Amino acid sequence: MKLTVNGEAHVHEGNGTIAALLEELGANPAHTALMVNGDVIPSEGWKNTTLNENDEVEMLVFVGGG
Repeated sequence: MKLTVNGEAHVHEGNGTIAALLEELGANPAHTALMVNGDVIPSEGWKNTTLNENDEVEMLVFVGGG
């Protein structure tokens, strides 16, 4: 499935859920916030929210530092 992730083309090979996309990208769900087509998707719904062809995903991964 063709997606745009953070402004770049991405072909998603997983089952089409947000959780599968995060796993595919190696993102830590505990440190990630995300929007699909401009809508914030709460982490509780990531396993059940399916993505569609040409969706635009914006993903923020928070990192700690000092």
